[in-house]
Amino acid sequence: IPYGADLCLESDKKFLFKYGLYPYQYDLLVARLEPENNINQILDGFIASDVKRKFVVVGNTNTKFGLELISKFQDDRILFLGYVNEMDSLNSLRFFSNLYFHGHSVGGTNPSLLEAMACGALICAHDNIFNKSILGEDAFYFSNKLDVSNLIQSTLKTEDHIFVSNNLQKITKGFSWKNIISQYEQFFTDCLNK
Repeated sequence: IPYGADLCLESDKKFLFKYGLYPYQYDLLVARLEPENNINQILDGFIASDVKRKFVVVGNTNTKFGLELISKFQDDRILFLGYVNEMDSLNSLRFFSNLYFHGHSVGGTNPSLLEAMACGALICAHDNIFNKSILGEDAFYFSNKLDVSNLIQSTLKTEDHIFVSNNLQKITKGFSWKNIISQYEQFFTDCLNK
C-alpha cells in the first residue's frame, strides 16, 4: 500500500512573499539534503544555466552535507530555506513553482513526490525506476547536470500543462488518502477474517 497525498488545487501567494518569491519565478527542490537525492547534480545544472529566476532549496541545512551545499553553491539565484514544516507554506512553494526537481534515486513511493504532484507542480525527476513507476510519461527526466541545465533553460510551466493534469488525476485515482485508507481498512478486515 503506497503513501498518499491531499490535492492542493489553490494556494495563497502571501506565503511566497515572506521568502521574497513570486509565482513561477523560481524552480524548487524539496528533499532530505543527502547525496543520493542528486542535489549537487541539480544545483550544478542550475549554475550552468543562464536563467535569472531563483532556485529554492527546502531541506535541513544544519547537517554536514547541508553546510557543504551552502558553501559550494554561493550564487545569488540560489535560496536555501532550510527545513519548512508549515504545510501551507510548503504547499504554496510547490503550487507556484515553475519547475519542481525531484532528485531521489532510491526507495519506493516518495511522499514529497506525491505531495508535489498533488500541488500541480511540473516535475523534473531523476531518471530511475522508482520515479518512473509513479510518474510514467508525465514528467521531464534528467540523468546529469547537462540535462538539468537544458530543462531549466527551455521549460516553463503553463497552468494547463498536460503532465500537471495527468499527475493530479493519478493522485485522485490512486494516491488519495481516501483510497489509501480504504486499502488499509480492507487489509485489516481480511486479516481479521482469516
